[in-house]
Amino acid sequence: MKSVVVHIGLDGEQEARYQVAVDVVRAFEGHLTCVQTSTPVDAYLPVDPFGGGAFIGDSFERMRKAEQDDRTRMEERLKVEGLSWDWHSHAGSTARLLTSHSWLADLVVVSAPPADWAARLGTPPVAAQVAVHARAPVLVVPEGASGFDCEGPAIIAWNGSPEACQAVRAALPLLQRAKSVTLVAVQEADRYDLPPLQASTFLSRHGVSSEIVEVPADGRSVAEVLRTAATDRKAAFLAMGAYGQSRWQESLLGGVSRDMLIGTPLPLLLAH
Repeated sequence: MKSVVVHIGLDGEQEARYQVAVDVVRAFEGHLTCVQTSTPVDAYLPVDPFGGGAFIGDSFERMRKAEQDDRTRMEERLKVEGLSWDWHSHAGSTARLLTSHSWLADLVVVSAPPADWAARLGTPPVAAQVAVHARAPVLVVPEGASGFDCEGPAIIAWNGSPEACQAVRAALPLLQRAKSVTLVAVQEADRYDLPPLQASTFLSRHGVSSEIVEVPADGRSVAEVLRTAATDRKAAFLAMGAYGQSRWQESLLGGVSRDMLIGTPLPLLLAH
């Protein structure tokens, strides 16, 4: 993973994303691309005929100054990190801009949606949109993360789907470094498109040993089973396919991908 893209924005989780991205870049001796996104100018255009324009214009100026101050502060940090890096500032949709930067990237680092996102049934969270449209795997960083262990134990959520296969391929550079790799298959009514043994065989051809664990749901959600497995094995991250059939309905109303994104306790590597 030589080319890593990280989202820079004025939110409380920027530091967690940055620390995770830096750890990955250091481990692979790669390059960090910082993509700073901001609200476009037209979002601040005055629409109030009774004098609201001055207030909106002042808000726009304060936001731009805060963004410039953030860029100055972050660039000073980057200069002493000992990394190869570059910086891009854009106004527009965060998901669209990160997706465009993913075309020649190996990894995109974003934050998990807030735990209260369940009530927001308008637009899917940035992590979901980028995971579906990016041309690179997406590493979703949980709230408050302080770094990323590229050699820690890895969990693969396996259901035999094309998306799960894509996640295995996308995670391969990290899996080759991992202390251990466990394929966790949750036993449900539906049979696997591909059995976990085929994934394990694929990994072995790339020098990765893996353990297969098939776990009965026993009335639990798939997300709950996967999180328990990851906690029991002290996993550094969990790789999984993101959004299969009816993915937008899943991202808005339910499904394993959405359940894993909301309040995830560990980094998720998503591929679609």
